[in-house]
Amino acid sequence: MSKNKLIKKISRRKFLKISAAVVAAGTFAGIPNIQASATDADLVLNNGKILTVDAQNSVCESIAIKNGKILDTGTTEKINQYIGIKTQVVDLQGKTVTPGLIDSHAHLPPFGQRENGWLVKLQGLGSKEEIIDTLAQKARNLPYGEWISAWGIEDFSLSYFDKESLDKITKDHPMLVVHTTGQWGFANSLALKIANVDANTKSPPGSRVEKSIFGNEPTGALIHYPALQLVRDRMPVPTDEQAKDALLYAANLYAAEGVTTVHDNFFMLGTTYNHRAYFDSVQAGILPVRIKIWPYFPSLAVANRVFKSLFSSEKNIQPGPPVLNYYKKEAPQLFASLWGGFKLAIDGVPLWHGSSRVVLMHKPEDLQAMIKLFHQSGQQISIHAAGDMAVDIILNELETALKEYPRQDHRHRIEHAILPQSSSLERIKRLGVVISTHPQFIFSWGDAWRMKNKEVAIPLKSYLDTGIPVAFGADPPAFPAYQPQIALWQAIKRTTREGLRLDAAESISIQHALRMQTMGSAYAAFQEKEIGSLEKGKLADMVIWNKNYYSISTDEIKEVKALATFVGGKIVYEKKMAGKN
Repeated sequence: MSKNKLIKKISRRKFLKISAAVVAAGTFAGIPNIQASATDADLVLNNGKILTVDAQNSVCESIAIKNGKILDTGTTEKINQYIGIKTQVVDLQGKTVTPGLIDSHAHLPPFGQRENGWLVKLQGLGSKEEIIDTLAQKARNLPYGEWISAWGIEDFSLSYFDKESLDKITKDHPMLVVHTTGQWGFANSLALKIANVDANTKSPPGSRVEKSIFGNEPTGALIHYPALQLVRDRMPVPTDEQAKDALLYAANLYAAEGVTTVHDNFFMLGTTYNHRAYFDSVQAGILPVRIKIWPYFPSLAVANRVFKSLFSSEKNIQPGPPVLNYYKKEAPQLFASLWGGFKLAIDGVPLWHGSSRVVLMHKPEDLQAMIKLFHQSGQQISIHAAGDMAVDIILNELETALKEYPRQDHRHRIEHAILPQSSSLERIKRLGVVISTHPQFIFSWGDAWRMKNKEVAIPLKSYLDTGIPVAFGADPPAFPAYQPQIALWQAIKRTTREGLRLDAAESISIQHALRMQTMGSAYAAFQEKEIGSLEKGKLADMVIWNKNYYSISTDEIKEVKALATFVGGKIVYEKKMAGKN
């Protein structure tokens, strides 16, 4: 059902079908014999448990909304004063409301493509045989010569596939199969041939084209983004319409899980991807959630070119991506609302390096130059750094940049920060760095971390005690599940797939976890004055839930479902009830 249909549906008669009992009682009602005034709310939610996530973690009964913003919160008696003749009133009957959840790290285009079938989804398949069968079935249903692009191998062996094993699945279709982390993948012989990857191909900086020890022929394994890009550059890209469909699909999935804002943290600049479709989707208002983007820069050369096109006053410079030039000049307000800053990635996933050490994806001098360039210009930098050495390298470079170009409240971000050294935490705090991380990774990959690394994985309690701002993201399509409830659950439970309680001392309360998923993620985007809590004057981004996060067991948290999601006081998702239209 479309957003417009939902809004039209609830604008008269009944507003939300929270439960059969609520429907039977008729929750929405116009209030007669009351004169309209300037203080009348557009919408009032009464008689619930409003978890405001304000500084005091206040819980109140009711909330009033006007013009997309929160007019007031408090007791039902207090909020009733804002009810006028045109006010929509919802009796929550004890249901729980929280601020809209904010995903601080996602990759919306590939996430949508994975979920809507444009990519072959491999996550969740139980064995290598199942993966092979899935790929073979895809090949059988495709016309000769069409590409197969798959995502989601969950095994961490770099020899999981090679070109010969993929050739056994199909020689008639070029194929690229990417690991769930997005950090490496495998191509069959036809894909390598089309991409001109052969014995003479040199590995791009910061990556590796795996070669056989016999004859120097490529094995099919491509390690890190630059190597993967050799093949990806020859693959067909989605059309504008396909790109819009994928974005809308992903955004609606998020809205159904109570997410109202998403940080896109791998938006590719300087590539052939459909940038215009992305921006136009936002401008057209077809996406149900708010978006912030941190475009990724694969090299210093790309960074210099794009940076100059966006921020330099020099004449006769090489132009950057036209879409960004257009929106910066023709739609500056939209551009400003979308823009978060710049994204860098410096290392891979600690698991397959055999330790928590780092394999750099940039020359040290290039990394230093990009950080200084972005920092000096006043941009927020979002830096992928998973392993302990990667985190320390980033801290070194940020400290150097801050000494040379002092800035207050820069909020530079480290994405992932899976295995920081305990000795680095005070430094993270001192430098004003924000951590954007993923507690749900503990469940999927915690067993492997424990076997290969000594450092504490995702030390949430230590971050909290040190005073480090923390945001939560799901990182789809890298992570199989995108539901934020999984992150909230694992922030407390910290249980691996094999049942191991991983670093139990780093568990935090649901109150702290919910704050990281809301206010923490808002702070990570300089939006804490607009969203992240339910307080007077803020945007009315909120969710009605079927259970109260504060009063249920830890294991119940992962099962909590959104009943209705609002962005700016407008409903963008409503759960359908059995037997009801």
